[in-house]
Amino acid sequence: MKYLVTGHQVIPGAGHKDQANYLRAAKDWVSRHKQAGQLEAVYSFTDGGGVFIMNVPNHEELMKLLLTFPLSPLTQWSVRPMIDFNESADIIINSLKNFA
Repeated sequence: MKYLVTGHQVIPGAGHKDQANYLRAAKDWVSRHKQAGQLEAVYSFTDGGGVFIMNVPNHEELMKLLLTFPLSPLTQWSVRPMIDFNESADIIINSLKNFA
């Protein structure tokens, strides 16, 4: 399943050194999970926070994965499941057959 996950840090790191350490660990985490195919895209917002497009089997695995993100204890997440556009369009078109 694919998910659009946005997050922003709601609790600041204790100091600049701690924040830099969190970000170094986050970079390593992103690299590992991109190589594993669980992260398809990762971007930061210019005003803080960022977005992941994640590919995991189910909601439970998504939760487990997000909890391993180094900044997770400091982050507020928003998660939206996604579906392929063509599949979505076909589902809607088929549901409208009775009305056409």
